[in-house]
Formats: sequence, structure tokens, C-alpha cells
Amino acid sequence: MKLDKLTKKELMDLAAAKKIKGRSKMGKEELIAALEPFYNEPAPARDAEEAEKKVEQNVGYTYTEQQQPIKVKRDEYPIPPYYDKDTIAFMPVDPSKEYVYWEISDYTLNRVKSELKLSESRIVLKIFSNLDNYTSEAASVTVDRIGNWYFNIYAPDTLLWSEIGLIDSNGAFHPILKSNKVRMPSDKVSDIVDQETWMTIGGNLDKLYELSGVGLKDLNSSVTINTEIVKHLSQHMGSSNVLKDK
Repeated sequence: MKLDKLTKKELMDLAAAKKIKGRSKMGKEELIAALEPFYNEPAPARDAEEAEKKVEQNVGYTYTEQQQPIKVKRDEYPIPPYYDKDTIAFMPVDPSKEYVYWEISDYTLNRVKSELKLSESRIVLKIFSNLDNYTSEAASVTVDRIGNWYFNIYAPDTLLWSEIGLIDSNGAFHPILKSNKVRMPSDKVSDIVDQETWMTIGGNLDKLYELSGVGLKDLNSSVTINTEIVKHLSQHMGSSNVLKDK
């Protein structure tokens, strides 16, 4: 209540209601001072004011407390460095590049060494080729029992394969594993010519058949279509006039 907006009579009535002593001798300002403890609202706390401002500023928005993401422990399955399994694979990359990967198990390696009674030896990877029924060594490299290797052997249209084994102290090669044989890709355009030339637009083929007089037949390619049309024209116009410029 705003006491300073009231008349003196209204203030006197309020003072009488609150039983303020000496009110009859008080002026307006004295009455207001005496009534303030009863009618003036206490100033809101600072924290309350700030909270109220925040509410006013966030009208239309809802606050959701952010939750920390739950960390799920996932099972890890790392790729093993080796499988302890005898394997070798030969793969062509292009006419002049080849890729080989391999693994010799400990058991196989120790068994071969024991059977050959090799005190000193080294593992060697070799590439062999077969051209016109003649087998020859194309490349050789010293390797570990597990690994992979790129070779740069230019051998288009040639049968290649890889072998891995041991070289003894006398230089003799004792193969342990042999890969698949692969015919290397060619380095030129194929000599095989496709007998069919495919048409790129076929929306009006039925109409072309009718106009040519051939009729609707089981024609699967433009070559067949052209052959039938020329045959039909030859029968009616004579072969000497077929496809001549006017």
C-alpha cells in the first residue's frame, strides 16, 4: 500500500485501526512514518530477485538437467598378428605387379628343418613362371616365416605362382608351401571382338521393324536387325542397289 497517496483522514483511520498512540497530534508525514511498519511490503531478498529475473528471461524454455552418457564397455577383438596356420596366396595386381602373403606355422617349420637335418638355413620366397611349357624362376627374396610382399615382374599373359621354402648351406632350395597358379592379365586390347553392337536408343524399334518390312521378330541386337533389313531390301530391290548413296 502506498501511504503517501492517502489523505490525512484516511491515514488517521488506519492509525486508529492499528491503535497508534498520539495519532491525534501527528501530521501527515508522522502518520505515514508510524504506519509504514504495518503496511509497507518488505523488500524481496536479492537471491529471490535474481531467481525471478531468470524465470522471466527463460519464459518458453524448459530446463533439462544434462545426464552423463553411460559408458558401455565393448568387447575388443583385435586382429591377431598371426594364425599359426600354413598358408600362401598369390594375387596379380596388374600385368607388371604381383602380391603374395604367407605364413608358415612353427610346427611345420621345425618339422621340415628336423627332416632335412638343417643346422643353418634361411626362408626364401620365390616366384616361378611358365611360358610355352617352360618353367623358370622369375624372382627370389629372403623373408620371415610370416609376411607379405609386392613384386614388380612384367609378365602379361604368363602363368605365375609362388613357393616358399628353405635354402640350405649349399644353396639348395627346399619348398615348403606352394601357392595357387594365376594367369597374369594382358597388357593389350583383347583380340576377341564382340559380334554384337548394342543400340543406345531402343524406344522406336517396333516402328523400325514395321517400316522396314521385316516385322516383329526375335531380334536381340542391332547387328541382327541390320542383317535382316539388308536381306529384306536385297530381295525387293536387288543386291546391287542396297545401301548405295543416291
